Amino acid sequence: MPSYGLGQTVRYKPVGGRDSNTSESLGTIQDVLVEPGQQAGRNVNASKETPRYEIQNLNTGKSTTVYESNILGLEDPMGSLRK
Repeated sequence: MPSYGLGQTVRYKPVGGRDSNTSESLGTIQDVLVEPGQQAGRNVNASKETPRYEIQNLNTGKSTTVYESNILGLEDPMGSLRK
């Protein structure tokens, strides 16, 4: 089951997984997919065990789809990361 929901603001790594050297991004969850379908214009193979999240980047406005493992945690309204 998904750990995050629509409208939540999260910190995430858009490429390479949570342990990659890719910089963190901040975005808002636009969609949560728990079965195969389309997100951000791409076919994705999601399931209840491996949900996919469509996240709109707050800086660029672009949407991407990521695995839950790429999400580092919730962004708190005060600007700090919550897990």
